[in-house]
Amino acid sequence: MNRRLWVYGAAVLFLTWAPTQPTGAQAPLSSAEPILEEMGKKIEDRNVPTPERLEVIRLLGEWASPGARPALLTVLKDPDPQIRAAAAKALGWPGDDEAVAPLKERAGAPGEVASVRAAAIRSLGQIGDRSVRPLVVAAIADPNASVREAALWGVALGSLVDPADRTSYLIQFAGSRGFDAQARADAIRALATVNEERVVESLSRILETEPRVRMVMPPGGLNQQQIMALRYAQIKDVAAWAARTLGVLQAKSALPLLLQTAEDPKDFFLRLMSLQALVTWKAPEAYPVMVRRLEDPLPEMRAMALTGIAVLHDPRGVEPVLAVLSDSNAEVRATAVATLTVLGDPKVRPQLEALQEKESDPNVRYVLENALAKIGP
Repeated sequence: MNRRLWVYGAAVLFLTWAPTQPTGAQAPLSSAEPILEEMGKKIEDRNVPTPERLEVIRLLGEWASPGARPALLTVLKDPDPQIRAAAAKALGWPGDDEAVAPLKERAGAPGEVASVRAAAIRSLGQIGDRSVRPLVVAAIADPNASVREAALWGVALGSLVDPADRTSYLIQFAGSRGFDAQARADAIRALATVNEERVVESLSRILETEPRVRMVMPPGGLNQQQIMALRYAQIKDVAAWAARTLGVLQAKSALPLLLQTAEDPKDFFLRLMSLQALVTWKAPEAYPVMVRRLEDPLPEMRAMALTGIAVLHDPRGVEPVLAVLSDSNAEVRATAVATLTVLGDPKVRPQLEALQEKESDPNVRYVLENALAKIGP
């Protein structure tokens, strides 16, 4: 059989079977054993092209079963560092205790390449054997960044977390600019439950110094591929998550920073998270920012700014909000009407009646009816 077709066939089989198997537990393997044996032969055969061996190793790692372990342990000593690193990564499923000793050996092997050591330490941090925690903690001081990242992940976000020092490690991980952005964002979100001054200081520093993600909303509607790309960019937007977490922590010392980032010209997700914090805080200092954001190119920002003006209940907001009644986005128009209802100025009734005569969106018409019922003549 063609090797490439075999890999794809194995992928289909494993994606079909794997979800029914309890991860890391002794599952019935009678029907899977022939496939596992064949896959084991593939990854041990050095005549098979490296990309194909790596793909099979990845599949065995996703299988996460004792039946996949023997072959992975064998290639953990393969001459090719790519194969060793992939095997070390694949062995990192929770409860894979029999892989702990071989992984410790790889992590501490003299002259071992950094990629293999990092993969071994990351897997040790996933397996959850507490006896390896001193080794992983010691690796935080390693001169190689990938090894440090793997070690910090294990004690900050992985299975080797200790409440006594977790906050310190989360702060260190979140502030390490060279680390994976998505994992750093995970660390920042985890800090949302720790209301301490050192956390606020660290997040404020990240918000102030982190390079901005250039995030542009394409005009018109988004297709599925664009939506997925946008979501992927958002989960990796470290500065935006720092802004959100500062908002959750009610860190009012960060107010000057959030007033700036709420108008960041490049990163609309950062603008949105910052403005959301200002709205939650009901910060009167944010009123000028909210008025300017009524002209933001992103409808969600315009709607959020309107909500902020309503929350502040500032009568100065009536005129700026009236101008938004002609917004091209129905949600924004509806929010503008709701904001005018909260502000309660009877002078806006003629404008609302004029909008009612031409408005076709049912949601906006519903909000208009409620507004006209509440606002006096």
